[in-house]
Amino acid sequence: MNSPKKLKTYNITYREHEHNPISNKTVTYKANTAQEAEELFYADYPEQKERTYIEIHSPLSNYQIDHDNEKIAEIPKDTNMKKINILNVFKTVNEYVQQITMLIIGLIPLLLLGVVIFGDNFFLGNVVVYNIQNILDSMAGFVGLVTLILIVYFYSRTTSSK
Repeated sequence: MNSPKKLKTYNITYREHEHNPISNKTVTYKANTAQEAEELFYADYPEQKERTYIEIHSPLSNYQIDHDNEKIAEIPKDTNMKKINILNVFKTVNEYVQQITMLIIGLIPLLLLGVVIFGDNFFLGNVVVYNIQNILDSMAGFVGLVTLILIVYFYSRTTSSK
């Protein structure tokens, strides 16, 4: 919690009797500004409003108070740190991984089509075809067919979810 702003000290000198120069009297007020101190003075001594002599002095200690108040103003008022919900972090990471995976799965049919249209020299197309052929060869027959169906299923799932 922030400490409250410190008030400055103001010494107000006035004459109790207007025409007597040695009848000076000084009172001290704590206020933010000299004008505020003057208003406090006139609230306590309303008869001084018509008189002409008043002096307001600000002691050197007010410089330190100004410095302290600047420090108080620099401190952020809301120091509560934002609480991180770990479930939201995992959800966000999961969504990013899912989107990257769907992007890569979506590239497979595009690269296959590129090989069909442009031949084996199409960008990374021959690598995709070679890898799919290896998967189908290593899983002879029915398992290779199931793998191909799964690839088509995941691709159709990504296009239908949008």
